[in-house]
Amino acid sequence: IAAVLVYSSVGSTVVINGVNGKYSYSLHDYDNGNDYDSSYLFNNILGNNLSNVIKLVAIRSQLETSGAYDADKEVDVTAYNNRGSFLPGDYITASYKVSDLIKWAQSGFNYEQKYFSTEETHSFLNNTTTYTHLMVNSLNGGMNSYLNSQISNNKITSQVTTNVESDGASTKTIMINDYLTVDGKKIEELVSNWSEYDELCNNVVDAANELLSSYEEYQTLLSYYSYQNSNIRYYITRNIDGSTEVFTNVDELSNGTVGYDIPGMFKEYGKYVIYTPSTLDYTTNSMLSEDVFRGIKYNYGYAFPDNSKFFIAVDTSYPIEDDFTEGKAGFSQYMPYSKYLYFIAVVCFLIYAAIMIYIIRFEGHIIQKKGSGGFEVIVNSVDKDEQNKKVFYMQGLDKIYLEAFIIGCFGFMISPDIIYRILYHRLWTDILESSYYPLVFAILFFIWDMGFINLIYGLVRRFKAKILFKNIYIGEFRKNFKNYSSYFTGDSKIFVRTWIIYLSSIMINVVFVKYGGMLGAVLVIILDMFVGVHIYRTKLSVREIIHVLEDIEGGNTDSKVDTSKLTGDNVILAEAVNSLGEGIEKAVNTSIKDEKLKTDLITNVSHDIKTPLTSIINYVNLIKHEPIDNPKIKEYIDIIDSKSQRLKQLTDDLLETSKIQSGTMRVDLERLDYVEFISQIIGEYCEEFDKTGLKPLFKCDVDSAIIMADNRLLWRVMESLMDNVTKYAMPNTRVYMELIVTEEESGRRRAVFSIKNISATELNFDADEITERFMRGDLSRNSEGNGLGLAIAKGLTLSQGGRFDIILDGDLFKAVIDFEIVE
Repeated sequence: IAAVLVYSSVGSTVVINGVNGKYSYSLHDYDNGNDYDSSYLFNNILGNNLSNVIKLVAIRSQLETSGAYDADKEVDVTAYNNRGSFLPGDYITASYKVSDLIKWAQSGFNYEQKYFSTEETHSFLNNTTTYTHLMVNSLNGGMNSYLNSQISNNKITSQVTTNVESDGASTKTIMINDYLTVDGKKIEELVSNWSEYDELCNNVVDAANELLSSYEEYQTLLSYYSYQNSNIRYYITRNIDGSTEVFTNVDELSNGTVGYDIPGMFKEYGKYVIYTPSTLDYTTNSMLSEDVFRGIKYNYGYAFPDNSKFFIAVDTSYPIEDDFTEGKAGFSQYMPYSKYLYFIAVVCFLIYAAIMIYIIRFEGHIIQKKGSGGFEVIVNSVDKDEQNKKVFYMQGLDKIYLEAFIIGCFGFMISPDIIYRILYHRLWTDILESSYYPLVFAILFFIWDMGFINLIYGLVRRFKAKILFKNIYIGEFRKNFKNYSSYFTGDSKIFVRTWIIYLSSIMINVVFVKYGGMLGAVLVIILDMFVGVHIYRTKLSVREIIHVLEDIEGGNTDSKVDTSKLTGDNVILAEAVNSLGEGIEKAVNTSIKDEKLKTDLITNVSHDIKTPLTSIINYVNLIKHEPIDNPKIKEYIDIIDSKSQRLKQLTDDLLETSKIQSGTMRVDLERLDYVEFISQIIGEYCEEFDKTGLKPLFKCDVDSAIIMADNRLLWRVMESLMDNVTKYAMPNTRVYMELIVTEEESGRRRAVFSIKNISATELNFDADEITERFMRGDLSRNSEGNGLGLAIAKGLTLSQGGRFDIILDGDLFKAVIDFEIVE
């Protein structure tokens, strides 16, 4: 199979040494049954040679006179550079000998920078410009300006006097005149200004370089397509100004064609192409169409007027060894047998497949029967059943991990390419041109086949023994992955898991890309993909931990991170987050439990105290109505009455605090006028203020402010504030009260009431502490307060939707209560 494939791939491509180097041609299946002269290969070679011949003749028309190289042939540089177009009637140009332009281009053009004053410019450039005029410059017969410029006595020149350019002093680049025109003039003698000078210099340089390139091709093509070196025969003529020019490689036709039947002569050669553009007469026995020929001629149309005639043929007796004979040898070596190669390849493949199937059927086991006298060959038995059952036999390679076995077999299969590149440092296409390629391919394909059959038979044995997916490295790797991960990502290995891994990754990438070729690049891509997936999964794990933290922040302490798919630091972080959630949940539950216990304790104790306390108060009232003569007894009764009333107030405050904290306080909101309400409470406490020498000052900027509040609870709040002022304010001072209306950014308005006074004692605590339960402004506890007044006031205010703030500034005590105004 390898031999057939190699022979087919090599034989179906013919490499030919042409005039410009090696050409590769593909053979076509349509040529089965055709001879070489009628094949696509022959016509492709003919087309390339025909293009080269027409190019050669076009170059010859530039360099030759009467069929021979003419070193003194004149070249109009402007007409030459514009040979594919039409020049105006008058143009600026210079005419040089062909040899002078070629030698000038070979030696190179020399320039110099020179400073010119106005006077020096006048002396360097001519005071007239020389114009050339073509007397006959029509396109009749396909003649262009370049061909018309080659007609004798078709040019006239004239000098036009102009003002020499005088743009002031400047530095100019001038070209050294290594060669003079055919009239012995320099370039600067033909022009009168710098723009004309630069244009003419450029035309000279371009024409010289083009002619040098044409001259080099001329020598190569002329030798290659000589009568002695090529099977190509050509005879091409053109008529310019009544004179016929002949270009041919057939010597007997170069001196005249009298007595010769040119068309018949070229038809006798074998394959021919005859074309006369003026009569649109195109004759050929090849596959080349007229459109193809005209397309080739069009590329060199400047050299061929419509009166040209083309006779080109191939001597199919092939007397000369050239590209046509090379093509014939390649064609004859492959095409006659190509239809049999496919049949041979199919037969070989069927035989190969049959042998493989046969071996696969018995690979890895033999059948043993009792008393059958069978044989037994055990290399490495993996599993043995009873004597009458199948016994599987494995080879040493079957001990290798499945992944390593597959990679090794594939490595063996690609080793021929590696071996060839190391030993020969050449491309595969180069070996096809050598004579020993069948032997090389036989050896390399044998190595490839060894890797292939070992892969197939090894997989078959493992499959039959049911151990295909048991001995795999991935399974072992997965078992130890967490250990590997912990090693490379643990806290103690932070240097390893950062810089060592990073630098190792860079080194692997560089080595694989530089020395591994295409396979190394693929491995690098796979490695980098694994790294990218690992980074992506790590980021997903971090994002999941962040989501759980956000849930905990939002109050969902039951949210947990699944640590089963995490590795490294993320596992530690996730476990810490889970512990944090559990700790917060435990702390919250404990706090709630303690708070509930306190509330229940206060409520139960208050209820238990209230019943006997009521009895005490009632009996004290009864005793007070009885006649008592002893003044000491009356004093004691008054003390008991006072303390029991204080105890009753404390009990009521505890119950009220408990209701506020538990949320069971009944709140009946209604519309009320905040201004009127404050005025009323101030009026109620005027007598109390007078007793302590306090002077209340109330300021209000609005007549009315309607709020939503519970009249009973709000009165309790204000009463607590007023009591606080009368108890703790410094006597004989002013008490400032103010009610203002403010507007928030949202557009809502609020009624803000504030009351401030100077404390009789030092305020050595924070503002937040005074609203805590059992916190008193009088830390010495000499007064009658129980520390619940402001705490209850704050709780009642918040339960009505208001705000309650305490502000301390030295001994200045300020309380602020505000509610939203309703329309």
